Amino acid sequence: MTTLLTLTLCAVLTGDDPARSKEERKPSAIAPSLPALTDAEEDKLDEIIDRFIDQDIGKLRGQAGKKALADFRKLGPEAIPALIRGLNKAAHIDGSCPALVIAEKLQRLLGASNDIELMQFARENIGAGIKRSRHMATLQDLRLFCTLRRNLLARQIATGTLPAKSVRTLSVSELAAAAGSDRGQKLKLVLVELEKRQGDEAIAALGSAAGAAYEKDVAKLARDLLYKNLSRQKESVIKDKLTDDRAEVRIAAARVAGEKKMRLGDGLITLLTDSEARVRDAAHAALVKLHRGTDLGPRPNANETERSEAVQKWREWWAAQNGK
Repeated sequence: MTTLLTLTLCAVLTGDDPARSKEERKPSAIAPSLPALTDAEEDKLDEIIDRFIDQDIGKLRGQAGKKALADFRKLGPEAIPALIRGLNKAAHIDGSCPALVIAEKLQRLLGASNDIELMQFARENIGAGIKRSRHMATLQDLRLFCTLRRNLLARQIATGTLPAKSVRTLSVSELAAAAGSDRGQKLKLVLVELEKRQGDEAIAALGSAAGAAYEKDVAKLARDLLYKNLSRQKESVIKDKLTDDRAEVRIAAARVAGEKKMRLGDGLITLLTDSEARVRDAAHAALVKLHRGTDLGPRPNANETERSEAVQKWREWWAAQNGK
């Protein structure tokens, strides 16, 4: 209890936000949930942790000390192996806070992970080679935490309450299959990971989930993620998705084309006659953006004749722009 209270106190003093966005990489050989890092990147992490230790024990002050603390706070899950190395180093220092703060950060990052291999790695390496230290209780508590979490994850996988593989390690095809079968929170995790992936299969899976009616909150999340994914795509991809067989994909593509002022007037004008009213509305809004706010119709709830007249006006306007 004393150790936990001390850890909590040090956490309050330092703060931490482990959430970080990272480029997609191959999984680390240490654990599948971690990205593979180069030697230079590992050295940089060690340097950040070493500077934090110097700051915490008073060797690094002023602006340099503040920067060292800020850099340490930004470290995310990819730094777990380096944090273990730093913890073992700090365990030999008489001062109490460096080891305790690093231990608290490690426990928080490990507690947010569902990677059994990572738990085993941490359990084996925390305190490795350390025979005597005033922080032995902290090291033992953290190793026990890893053991308990590893066992919990194993039980969850066995009962089907946790996927056997982290979503980060799944292929796009596996994620697409999961998007068609999972529900609730598990489905949301799959969709968030799909948004990060490239290619038609990822877009199609997000489009299908966005059009599903079984869970409204999931469908809204999928629509938002689909738009976010398409917002990163080139104009050629958006042009292709304007003719996708999924209405939600056509809607998102039209939104992106309008927001980014893409020169896709022909495709957007064609969507004014789409069988889905929401697609027609998205295309209309995008065309108004392209025309700098000028609205050539059709009005809401327009009949077929009025829509045809509006289409003709838009085609004449677009032809006057020379399609550019």
